[in-house]
Amino acid sequence: MTGTGEPTRAVRAWPVALLALPPLWVVASAASRGRGYAFFGAGLAALALALAAFARGRRDVLFRYVYVLVLAAAGALALEAVLHVRPSVLRGRLANIAYNGYHWQRGGVYALDAHRGPVLRPRVSRTMYWNGHWWRHQTHDGGWRGPDVARADAVFLGDSMIYGHGVEEAQAVSARFGARTGLVAVNLGQQGTCQVQSYLTLAHHAERLRPRLVLASLHPTDLEEAPRLYDDAELRRFADAPDGAPYVPAARPEYAPRAPWEPASVWTRFLAIPMRCSGLLGALARSNHPGARAADQFARDPFVPTAADVDALPPALAPDAGEGARLAWRAERRAVLEMKRLSDRLGARLVVFDLG
Repeated sequence: MTGTGEPTRAVRAWPVALLALPPLWVVASAASRGRGYAFFGAGLAALALALAAFARGRRDVLFRYVYVLVLAAAGALALEAVLHVRPSVLRGRLANIAYNGYHWQRGGVYALDAHRGPVLRPRVSRTMYWNGHWWRHQTHDGGWRGPDVARADAVFLGDSMIYGHGVEEAQAVSARFGARTGLVAVNLGQQGTCQVQSYLTLAHHAERLRPRLVLASLHPTDLEEAPRLYDDAELRRFADAPDGAPYVPAARPEYAPRAPWEPASVWTRFLAIPMRCSGLLGALARSNHPGARAADQFARDPFVPTAADVDALPPALAPDAGEGARLAWRAERRAVLEMKRLSDRLGARLVVFDLG
């Protein structure tokens, strides 16, 4: 009897196990955008243990596990519904994590490039959020924010102030410039960009757009972005390359494309459900980090310079500047020079300006 009974119990367990997969998928997607595969794998391991217990006659283990999964999935879906219907329930850091799309997981606006790091994905349309501001982000085949055009009179390069962080497409600098001048202006700006990235972006689009004007926005925060995206060795190779033979730096591994077979790549590109609540668990964990708490204690907006900031030398040019700051300065300066050389080859005029 035992030899025939246990296989029967095991076979009957599979329909219950299959019922566990949809709620497990929801729970793993809600737990994390980037590491949901780990939660899904842990859930599968727990399901295997429950099936083993079922085969030994402990049916209650499997049923309780599925019951807990269904409750957890129902709770995640209920939270997701609240975040869509009443997004104002979240504020501050948690709202920025839940509602913004500045990531390369499924539902985000970025793809990963071996040299430029995060780049705007083509054919993306979604609502974005940051610090109480909502706006519509839309890219077309060209991979930039704004209408897709075959040629451009002017291209704009720069960070969030050019991209239009927090404002609608028609309010971005390039759109206002085009409306006033009647020229076809393309917005190649991107959140958190340094001049090395801007130069590589110009080189990527130059032959197609053939602009007559290249307008590059510079900001002091560019010097912080360069070492974040490139390690010292790559910045040094780029800064010291011979004139006329620019070196194309490689982005740090965390910003480089993932191998297609990596679990994180498969999960984030094809399997994860893009849920607003999926970033909250990590945000809650990071909010208790001392650095995160310190960042919330700014007495003023760190992106708005004071009179003293304007009068001071850039940190990279101060007598006591460290090697890292000086290297970032040299790399950024080289990037602007390469923009000038590329603009000259295109027959375009380079205009460098600072909105900060």
